[in-house]
Amino acid sequence: MLLCQRWQGANSSGEAPTITRSQYEVDLHIHSTCSDGSFTPRKIVELAKAAGLKAIAITDHDTVEGVADAVTSGEESGIEVVPAVELSIKNEPEKDFVELHLLGYFIDHQDEELKDILDRIVQARIEQKIRQIKVLQDDGIDVSVEEVFSLVGGVPGRPHIAEVVMRRNPGRFASKEELFAEYLTVGGKAYTKRSFSLTLAEAVQAVVKAGGVPVLAHPGAYDKVKDIEAMIHRAQETGVQGLEIAYTYNKNRPHYGMALTEMQALMSRFEALADKLGLVKTGGSDFHGERKDIELGEMGMTCVEFQKLKTKSSYPFPRRL
Repeated sequence: MLLCQRWQGANSSGEAPTITRSQYEVDLHIHSTCSDGSFTPRKIVELAKAAGLKAIAITDHDTVEGVADAVTSGEESGIEVVPAVELSIKNEPEKDFVELHLLGYFIDHQDEELKDILDRIVQARIEQKIRQIKVLQDDGIDVSVEEVFSLVGGVPGRPHIAEVVMRRNPGRFASKEELFAEYLTVGGKAYTKRSFSLTLAEAVQAVVKAGGVPVLAHPGAYDKVKDIEAMIHRAQETGVQGLEIAYTYNKNRPHYGMALTEMQALMSRFEALADKLGLVKTGGSDFHGERKDIELGEMGMTCVEFQKLKTKSSYPFPRRL
């Protein structure tokens, strides 16, 4: 499946972006043009070097298409690139697993079984987004499949649908939050299930079978989860081995604009829980390039914690010619 086609790594004026030196050594949550980011995998490696990062992971949504190029570029640039993916998880409300994301680190990105699973997920996501857009259109909302899909190199998400709706329908919704609540969130008018998706247990199994380490992404972002700590306990029982601690909550839904003191308290809470449960701790910026006001390396982790994560995996794998 060909993704990664849209952006080539310059801003709208054709100039390279200004990069701030990161206070972190490692950023393990980054998106490229292979999903919904605005820079190619190779460009991201170049930017990571400029930011002073020693290791990164490109965690595209449900695809590993950009991993090989990033790994090769990293070897050329002296940046360690972790083969990784961010998996969208099937809702299981009876377990309080709602709208979860699972990060898989140090996976064998050439594993055929994993790639087949990801291809099925991507196709189901495409079909789902088209159905959601059709519901909006039937309700008289001006939005087109072509415009939404043109925003990204991979498969668009609900934020991209919202971006087009808000631009084309001024005054129809007071905010993106109102649009999400009425149409796009779980239970909304346009919310539809995918024809194929993985439960958390199935996603964990897929990551582990591919030699990787399953880590629960941004635990503080799940506003539909009723008891977050109990959910994390169940996730660990399901096979999750790590917890993403450092994350740009103040620049992502549902915590836009959160005060830095509140964000630090939230992250400290999850750090204490990870220590209590013996979960490995990770961190990352959720960098999307121009698509979000987040800098590469804005959040991350130390090389010490990174090495602890690495010991959980059987990586590196033999190269395939």
